[in-house]
Amino acid sequence: MTRSALERCVGDPRRFVEEHWGRAPLLHRGDPQAFAGLLDLGDVDHLVTETMLRMPGFRLVRDGEPLDPSSYTGTVRIGGRPLERTVRPDLVLSEFDRGATIVLQALHRQSGPVARLCRDLELALTHPVQANAYVTPPSSRGFAVHHDTHDVFVIQTHGGKAWRVYRPLVELAGPEQAWSDALGDPGPAVLEAELRPGDVLYIPRGFPHDAEARREISIHVTVGITATTWVDVWRRVMRRASEHRSFREALPPGWASDPSPAEEELEVRRKELLDWLESAIDEDAVREMARTFWRSRRPVLGGHLDQLGRAEEIESDTRVRVRPGSVFVVEAREGRATVLLGMRELRMPGSCEPALRFVAGRTVPFVPADLPDLDASSAVVLVRRLVREGALEVLGAGD
Repeated sequence: MTRSALERCVGDPRRFVEEHWGRAPLLHRGDPQAFAGLLDLGDVDHLVTETMLRMPGFRLVRDGEPLDPSSYTGTVRIGGRPLERTVRPDLVLSEFDRGATIVLQALHRQSGPVARLCRDLELALTHPVQANAYVTPPSSRGFAVHHDTHDVFVIQTHGGKAWRVYRPLVELAGPEQAWSDALGDPGPAVLEAELRPGDVLYIPRGFPHDAEARREISIHVTVGITATTWVDVWRRVMRRASEHRSFREALPPGWASDPSPAEEELEVRRKELLDWLESAIDEDAVREMARTFWRSRRPVLGGHLDQLGRAEEIESDTRVRVRPGSVFVVEAREGRATVLLGMRELRMPGSCEPALRFVAGRTVPFVPADLPDLDASSAVVLVRRLVREGALEVLGAGD
């Protein structure tokens, strides 16, 4: 049985959530083939030398400092129009040979395997996921000690890299607690390890770390999890405060010169705010955050051109399955069934709800005839529509 992306990253997902998520680093020694095909040296070579990478999807870093893009990019012309800050492979390779680390940013937008890994993790964690890759020359270091403001899985795919993780100087560092040398010395490392292909290191946000390649080229994919926090929930709730008339009243004229009148009124306003919050904070606040998460996921549509060509061939006995990585969340509202498909919404008659919920809960292939509460013709029409929308895919004879 194929293991999920989270299992490949942490081994035991339940133990990871209970003991490590947001709390402590985790080193998972994986099968060397666990991430085969994710990103190897040939993939990097292809992206750098045979495609047209541009800033800001690419950068070079040496000893913790980004190189001036003008030293490795140029302008090309397409259809007579200039395309600036385009990577020059010859200059990139020259800088790499002199110790610069290649950083492939937003790799989940450029690589199908990385995109599918990120989506699998998103579906398991329901927090936004992104990925960068770092290609470091032998015995070189790309970045100095620092902490990230998001959790990361460091997935080693080629060569080896020595990592050190230190105690946090800021607990659960968020965007407002970015790394600064002024935070001081994090002290001795709490975890030291050399990662080899298949190994994964989980580093919670706020834990300082650094790394250095061994005597060979190192490639690792850093999967960043931008956690949705309670601060995000409260900010969303507070945006609704402007709907309350009293909160839109101005402070007294001249308040900045003499704050005392405003200070005298503050206690009344504070009580009013607490009363308002008691009614404003309900389960809908979290549910709306969930809808925002699902509606902001980009569809994973690799191979969809072929699927569009096969949609009309679907009959009652055609085997289909939910497309791996597909967002498929069913809601019933105002007598209609709504399917959240990431950045798209599919609205259908309420009579389709049982069939849609059947699809949403299905983890193995099925045929249109399996759909409940629909006649044969209607089931085929629905499945064809879902294939066209990229939610389902038609299986071949050997699948």
